[in-house]
Amino acid sequence: MADNKRSDVGELRTLLRRPDVQRDPRKYLQAVQKVIACMTLGIDVSKLFSEMIMAVATPNLVQKKLVYLYLSNYAQTNSEVALLTVNTMQKDCQDRNPVVRGLALRSMCSLRLPSLLEYLREPLQTGLGDRSAYVRKTAVMGIIKVFYIAPHFITELNLVDILYQMLRDKDPQVVSNCISVLDEILAREGGIILNSKIAHYLMNRLRDFSEWGQCQVLDLLTRYSPNSNEEVYDILNVLDDRLRHANLGVVLGAVRLFLHLTEHMPHLHKDVHDRIKVPLLTCLGSHSPELVYTCLQHVQLLLAKETSSFFDSYQTFYCRYNDPPYVKMKKVELLTELCNAGNAESIVSELGEYATDVNVLVAKQAIRAIGQISLQLSTRANTCVDKLLSLLTMDIDYVTSETLVAMTNILRKFDDMIEVILPQLPTSFDTITDPEGKAALLWILGEYGESLSNTPYVLEEVVNNMGDEASSEVKLQLLTAVMKMFMKRPPECQDMLGRLLEHAIDEEGDMDVHDRGMLYYRLLKHSVQEARRVVCGQHRMVTSKNTIIPRLSLFPEFNTLSVMYGKPSFNFISQQVPYIITASDTSRGAGNAQFYIMY
Repeated sequence: MADNKRSDVGELRTLLRRPDVQRDPRKYLQAVQKVIACMTLGIDVSKLFSEMIMAVATPNLVQKKLVYLYLSNYAQTNSEVALLTVNTMQKDCQDRNPVVRGLALRSMCSLRLPSLLEYLREPLQTGLGDRSAYVRKTAVMGIIKVFYIAPHFITELNLVDILYQMLRDKDPQVVSNCISVLDEILAREGGIILNSKIAHYLMNRLRDFSEWGQCQVLDLLTRYSPNSNEEVYDILNVLDDRLRHANLGVVLGAVRLFLHLTEHMPHLHKDVHDRIKVPLLTCLGSHSPELVYTCLQHVQLLLAKETSSFFDSYQTFYCRYNDPPYVKMKKVELLTELCNAGNAESIVSELGEYATDVNVLVAKQAIRAIGQISLQLSTRANTCVDKLLSLLTMDIDYVTSETLVAMTNILRKFDDMIEVILPQLPTSFDTITDPEGKAALLWILGEYGESLSNTPYVLEEVVNNMGDEASSEVKLQLLTAVMKMFMKRPPECQDMLGRLLEHAIDEEGDMDVHDRGMLYYRLLKHSVQEARRVVCGQHRMVTSKNTIIPRLSLFPEFNTLSVMYGKPSFNFISQQVPYIITASDTSRGAGNAQFYIMY
């Protein structure tokens, strides 16, 4: 394989040196394209550096771009020969065509050779004042490349002050690039220092920026602290139309800024929540499920601070038939949080419809949500239980299983519900195959089964088939359920318990089941009363989950990936800017450093 690659490089060298190819621009371009194709495939074509340098002197813009791409990639491994390209690049930096000027300047900055910095000084300074916006924005991005090679170069040329002045450039893309570069260069000092003049200038020009630029400026403005409440009102009025923008990123950026500006103004903060509600709900009508999910994640974060804002709009979060499963599951979560005494009946009824969804995960989530609502709204527990009982009649395995699990949690909080639930429970394991559902039914029968006359017979049927049961969860729950029933109805369960303990101790291969069987056997042998106290003790009450406090910690990172991942950025970003540059890296040159960003 290595021999083939070497032969390919040799053939390319011969092709590039052929006089007939060099005389024909079309053939010469095709030869250069073959070199770039090999480079993109991972073949080392650095030995063709001298031949490619000769190909850079051409009026063909496509060929020039390809050669500059090659030079940028292999300049570090041919640093001495790379000096031969400087004259051509400097000449191209003065070309009439702004595309050529920008291309040459970008390539010079991408060579990453400290020995060429002196040659870059004049083209970079000239490019920052070029009449073409393309060249100016290329020069701005070149500054950050130079910064990671030689930070002192930025200070010597006073480039930070120049970038601050260029924040008033007439081209918005140049301004966006200046913001990015300044933020990265000044990261150790906290980024760009915003004063009133810069902040208001950017706000008044916001509509001129691209969508990405607007998001960038809105994020930058969150660092600005207005001098008075009147200034806050002026900013809100100026940026109010950004809440009606078609791009969700701009809307969320404006929402974040609005919330930041009014954070210490309680009388206005509530009004802002009401104001941002309509734009966010409008975004939920998007045809892009990805955007809808992003909006739902941010709405859920807002609910952690101001739940009441969306109470009257809960129907907007109902699932649509064409929503993908991940959107439906997120909407179910939000409906659970939005549920109150006034809308509980409507939401529970809607969730009941999702229990028959074609996606099993969505159906299970909806059933869990009904159980969760019963825990957080005691006054509506009867409504939830009635809906869950109606789901048992569907005779669908996963629906029945998840419903039984939800009922175990309800019974741990509302003991009096057993009179309604117990008579309607399934009395056979034949319709349940899910281990979690079997374990839930066994828990209910063990805890409250003494009220049903046939409970011992149901348990006995399970005990007889224990050898065929694969789930240790079911076996453990069966042991506990039979022990409890033995304490409550000894004559009917004594023989069954003996056979179960014998199987668990002598035949069971699962050590957890074996150990629990030994525990119960020794407890009974020691004292039946003590065994009753241990096995039939009070169960722990289940409460609704509080996920608000963890979510509040994500609020400073609103409109970032942290909201999507549900965790702070330091959990998934390994290194923050500015990237660490050691003295040894600088002394050895940029070729040995591993921190470059290619723009």
